[in-house]
Amino acid sequence: MRLLEGGRTGQIWRDGDAVIRPSGEWTPTAHRFLRHLRSKGFLAAPEPIRITGEGQEVVGYVGGRVCEDLGDPLVGSERMLISAARLLRDFHTASQGFLESDDAAQIWMLPAREPREVVCHGDYAPYNVATIDHEAVGIIDFDTAHPAPRLWDLAYAVYRWAPLSDPANLAVAFDFYEQLRRAGIFCTAYGATVEERRQLPEMICNRLQALIDFMLGSAAAGDETFAEDVEAGDARLYLNDIGYIAEHRDQLRKALS
Repeated sequence: MRLLEGGRTGQIWRDGDAVIRPSGEWTPTAHRFLRHLRSKGFLAAPEPIRITGEGQEVVGYVGGRVCEDLGDPLVGSERMLISAARLLRDFHTASQGFLESDDAAQIWMLPAREPREVVCHGDYAPYNVATIDHEAVGIIDFDTAHPAPRLWDLAYAVYRWAPLSDPANLAVAFDFYEQLRRAGIFCTAYGATVEERRQLPEMICNRLQALIDFMLGSAAAGDETFAEDVEAGDARLYLNDIGYIAEHRDQLRKALS
């Protein structure tokens, strides 16, 4: 077995064509959902294999390169941006029907949001998208999947892929005007409607606030992973980005429309 780098350091392993990772009470629902995706012909998500009695799940390995750095010429390219948006759209389309057809108890890590249009991925960011050359080819880590409007997922995806973070942060690869351009490209490739584009800035802020609330609540309840994230300043970063987006809300809305 080989230890995989990335989130949950030291807890995710690859064994041939399988990945072994921690499971949660939501994992049975996630596995049924992954089987639904495959039944719809969507093969860009992991194949669910089994859930062990030792607090682990086993899923198929999704080939490709995962990278968080949008300054990387491959990950940050316009071609990659377009393919990532189209992959998200195809995923949302394939997710439809699961909520109505699944007759077992549905447990999700994140709370459902109304209207329950699709099953959202919940964390559609570069670090959860497998790529080959300049194309997004796969999606990993379905722990945060949950029912919500498709705009809820699109908002977080645009936030991550533009990305809509203050360029004063040295980790941000693009200036404000390039962020606006990339946000527009993502929305167009996804097929966002005029009304969805109009609502997007506010929805991004709402999505980030929900993430902050969940992080702080989980940390207060004793979840070590979220406690470490809060200690590292992630909640403060999201708060700063809410302020950044709110400050430029009108420009963003104009650019998207």
